[in-house]
Amino acid sequence: MNQPVDERQLVIELKNGNHHSFKQLYGTYAPKLFAFSRKYLQSQEDAEEIVQEVFLRIWEKRQNIDENQSFSSYVIQAAKHRIFNGFRKKVNEHAYLDFLMHADSTSSEFTEMDVNYREIKMKTEKVIASMPAKRQEIFRLSRESGLKNREISEKLRISIKTVENQIGQALKFLKNELNEFKLLLLLWLFVQL
Repeated sequence: MNQPVDERQLVIELKNGNHHSFKQLYGTYAPKLFAFSRKYLQSQEDAEEIVQEVFLRIWEKRQNIDENQSFSSYVIQAAKHRIFNGFRKKVNEHAYLDFLMHADSTSSEFTEMDVNYREIKMKTEKVIASMPAKRQEIFRLSRESGLKNREISEKLRISIKTVENQIGQALKFLKNELNEFKLLLLLWLFVQL
């Protein structure tokens, strides 16, 4: 669905870095986006954060917006994406916490697992930090920020093939460097996915 001419013009001006057009679009769509986000999120603060994140990303990626497409649909789709990624991240955090809570906290086995987990996490962080800067950035965007390969490709303006290759090399490097911690590494990577 095409946009009204005045809205299309605002998007064109936004793409050219016009702050006034950005403010007008924000004023029109922020309340709608907040109401949409609030339906899916548990707090007003989370919904406000989604609005801020979406509009920050719109400003950062303004040159990629198609002025012939519905800006309303674009904004809602961006919000859905942020909300989904937030849910996915929380599910991963809850999975590990649930694992810890169901383990027998009084057993020496649990204590050893917890110590090993912390050890593997520290070692993993050191290994990741030793990777080439671009590979490290791609890997962190994938595993820590929860971005999909396509999103990383767009964000860094590189091909999806490059993203896949760099993530593959990062995982291979981690596997080789952390060979002694294989099972714990798998657990850590699972929690990070």
